[in-house]
Amino acid sequence: MSQAVITAVTAWVPDAMTLSRWTALERALRTTGHSGWDAWVKSWHPDYGHWIEAWPHRESGGSLPVPPDPLSPDLACEIPVETRTDLSGLATKVANGICSVRPHGARPIDVVMFCHSTPDEHVSTTVAGRLCADVGPPCIAFSVSQQHGASAFTALRLASDLLVAEPDVHTILIVAAEKWYPPFSRICGPGIVHGDAAGALLVERAGHGPDGLHLLDVASQRVPVEIRQRTGVVPDGWTFALLSMIDFLLTRHALHSCDIDEILGQPGMTSLADAVSGHFGRPDARAQHEVGIHLGAADSIVRLAQALNCARSLRTHRMLLWGYGIGGFVGTALLGARGVPSFCQQNVVRPVL
Repeated sequence: MSQAVITAVTAWVPDAMTLSRWTALERALRTTGHSGWDAWVKSWHPDYGHWIEAWPHRESGGSLPVPPDPLSPDLACEIPVETRTDLSGLATKVANGICSVRPHGARPIDVVMFCHSTPDEHVSTTVAGRLCADVGPPCIAFSVSQQHGASAFTALRLASDLLVAEPDVHTILIVAAEKWYPPFSRICGPGIVHGDAAGALLVERAGHGPDGLHLLDVASQRVPVEIRQRTGVVPDGWTFALLSMIDFLLTRHALHSCDIDEILGQPGMTSLADAVSGHFGRPDARAQHEVGIHLGAADSIVRLAQALNCARSLRTHRMLLWGYGIGGFVGTALLGARGVPSFCQQNVVRPVL
């Protein structure tokens, strides 16, 4: 299906701090917040305010919902928090990490995609513009936003389609970064706490770069979201959509569940992880989901980098990635290893539960 090969992977996960420490810092940051957020929220409320009313919460200084104490996770849990740079700096860090190790005379990067969970599209556009300037011509850049953990799958799907539809496009850089900051809360229900991180993938046309992970297939889908109190249990529609996509990808490539060597999913939705685990008959496929530190749009790229760093051999390795977006998205990708992608900044890909 795809002419795409992932030839380089890198990720950055900052040092962790306890959630209790972050909560104290967040209180201080909220008192010095930008008043412009109030105007933004008022303009946003007519179209999306029903989500706020449907979520049990107490109002905060930023006029956005903060989950009440009964829904709060363990304050002793540790989350990665970036304290030295902003969102743009995180994205640039991993993008430069890949660009700096590309061989002399390598094809220029044609397209940059920036993935992020912000509900303010101007933030994403600004970062995408900076990445485009850093990479240089003939690059063009755009953003994939508001899809949370499904963003990377949508970006991979777009990259695969571009390589088919545009013969002049050969190299695509996908960058995902998250930095949570008031008035947006890191706590997203009882099972998910958002951490800061960044990751990047270099996708090249097959035959025009070194060996790597062949993107056999990828899909993402919008699913209906029920407006109700959120728990660790996802609606049946999410599970059905994800398992249906997984089965479709396997069937299209004449593969069975036993042909998949490794399954990498995202934390926070235990019922979704249980469904995938049961579907493959692999209890080990859900072990990583006991603690819900979710890295948003960067989550799947970070976990892929961690898995590749730990892999002994990738000559006959097939991997299945899956993820979700809290706004109502699911995504999955099927990768086949033919050699090992290059890695940048391996020493900063810290473990994340």
